[in-house]
Amino acid sequence: MQLSRVRVRNYRNFEDLTIDPFPSPAVIVGENGIGKSNLLQALRLILDPDLLDRHRVLGADDVHDHGPTLAEGVEVSVEIELSGFDEDLDARSVLDGAVVSLDPLTARLTYLFRPRKRALEAAGADDAGAVPASGDQPDEGTQAGACALTAADYEWTIFGGTDPGNSMRDVKRYAAFSVLPALRDTEKDLARSDRSPLTRLLRELPPTQDNLDATLKAMQQARGRLAHDTNVQHLTDALARRITALAGPRLGIIPSLDFAGREEDLLRSVQLYIDAARTRSVDRSSTGMANVLYLALLLERLELRRRTPEGEDTLLAVEEPEAHLHPTLQRHLFFHLLRHLDRLMLTTHSPHIAAVTPLTSLVLMYEEDGAVQARAVPPALLEERERKDLERYLNVSRAEILFARGIILVEGIAEAYLVPALAKAAGLELDAHGIVVASVEGTAFGPYARLLGPQGLNRLFWILTDGDQTDLDLQRFPHLREGGLTRAADVLDVLAPRPATAFRRTLEDIRELPLPEDGCPRTGRSSLVSTAVQHRVFVGEHTLEVDLAPLFHDEMQSAFDELVPGAVARSNFADAVKGALDTTTADQRLAVLSRIEKEEVSKGRYAQRLAAHVEAVEDLPARIRRLAGSQSDAPLSENDLLQLGRCGALLALINQLCQLCLDRPLVAKLGPDGPQSADAPVGA
Repeated sequence: MQLSRVRVRNYRNFEDLTIDPFPSPAVIVGENGIGKSNLLQALRLILDPDLLDRHRVLGADDVHDHGPTLAEGVEVSVEIELSGFDEDLDARSVLDGAVVSLDPLTARLTYLFRPRKRALEAAGADDAGAVPASGDQPDEGTQAGACALTAADYEWTIFGGTDPGNSMRDVKRYAAFSVLPALRDTEKDLARSDRSPLTRLLRELPPTQDNLDATLKAMQQARGRLAHDTNVQHLTDALARRITALAGPRLGIIPSLDFAGREEDLLRSVQLYIDAARTRSVDRSSTGMANVLYLALLLERLELRRRTPEGEDTLLAVEEPEAHLHPTLQRHLFFHLLRHLDRLMLTTHSPHIAAVTPLTSLVLMYEEDGAVQARAVPPALLEERERKDLERYLNVSRAEILFARGIILVEGIAEAYLVPALAKAAGLELDAHGIVVASVEGTAFGPYARLLGPQGLNRLFWILTDGDQTDLDLQRFPHLREGGLTRAADVLDVLAPRPATAFRRTLEDIRELPLPEDGCPRTGRSSLVSTAVQHRVFVGEHTLEVDLAPLFHDEMQSAFDELVPGAVARSNFADAVKGALDTTTADQRLAVLSRIEKEEVSKGRYAQRLAAHVEAVEDLPARIRRLAGSQSDAPLSENDLLQLGRCGALLALINQLCQLCLDRPLVAKLGPDGPQSADAPVGA
């Protein structure tokens, strides 16, 4: 049996949160304060048998802020659906009254916190159950003296199916939910027999009764010898005299000492050691090791209870399971758990855990238009090959895309270095605004667009790709004649299928055209570039380094000179860059790239060095104005930047980021003392 759908209404920071489908196992990620712990607490209201009923009575702080209040008759609900119990006869029996679908077999349980009917009538509620806000004039016919509701006027229930009268409060003892909180002290819990999962595990699977009886008999004999020890007798007599002196003989206390010897005491006295010699107890292990031991004992007990005739099917939730665990251990431990346990839910900030999480187990929580939303990856969204490729891609460094406010997908390491540097030159620190640059190490952006797009995790993302214009044979390599626009078309198929159809028709016509000998783009290409930008896909003209030459030729030369000592090589590179300042032929582009890609330089190393020079540029807006030939003091629009060609698409990307994060364009309006923006870069 598994949790397959969740809906939470008017609870804490959730106005109306739906997670459908809800995966099993589930790894819930999201930024701090988004409500991951609140989601677990909401599930406890309906499923946790250990939660006291008085804690199911909500207070004003448990009600969503931007809606009806407790005084106004708010209704709070947590609705879940359970599936996957077709072959479980016990579950079918227990959930019989909650079934809402037969194909697939699905049961619905709802926690409902609402005003009592008599309280609503006394408060002057209207036909819809709304209570007048404090200070409102009662409507005609409203009961005089109506007053605001309090928590005492509310009731809660857990019901099955769609009828609130179908009470199923006891079902939580079968479909149970247990939360291991983030702020836990596992060492202390393991040391306390009343809280240790070891003690509970031993109660579930105790030693045989013959062994217990023999041990208790031997202990009784040993206890007798201890009780008659001279020092123990001396202590007993001294204590009797002290009590008599303090309270007199009338109190009637006759102290005696004995040593614990009940069966329960025997189980409580069992200790867990971390070595075969039984010399090192848990308190001598690391905090991380104590967490692993605690989790192992807890999982073993839950598995044992699942195998009992009663068949308790507990869903275990662990908050921030990465606490005190080395990154390598995090990856190994949770790679194992997430592939062997269905009844598991994790909330985490760890990219190490996210990196080993199956994509279909991810639940991403985020805020959109002031409301908390959550998305899971639909199982049918990706082909199996795409899913496996993406799971391999999401290593630790790239898993941060799951925690980011926005993602810029780029082809390779050069863009990963240079895009943040260019943003910094524009006065924008991407990290400070939660924007990450992720290299896909290639040009296959389609699967990433599906994962992050509106049918997947619905994240804000941009794509930057090279133009890669060529004059290769049209019949054999049509897709390579306009490589960048072909990739844009593939992405538009995912993000905007209807515009993608017209985009492809125009692209096919453009491919028919020969590439102009002077290096200019094909006729009509700029309109497709503009269309792609509307969907946050930015297509350069050639390759990144060549496209940057008109704007950063001096910085490109300085970076090359730092890596290559030879005067002749430096001079040849200078000539190559000079030839790439205006429209370029294929030979001119090759002259630049071949010198960057040679073994002693390499694109990655060169981009790393160039990024240090680019981020130090202090006059970026002025450079862009000169490149555009702008004589006006007006800000440059996105279209103005795109008309630059070459680096225009990259600058249009930075412009969108500046608008989003800094609320100003990349090239702002010129005032008497420079750009009219408090956030403009120094020297602009």
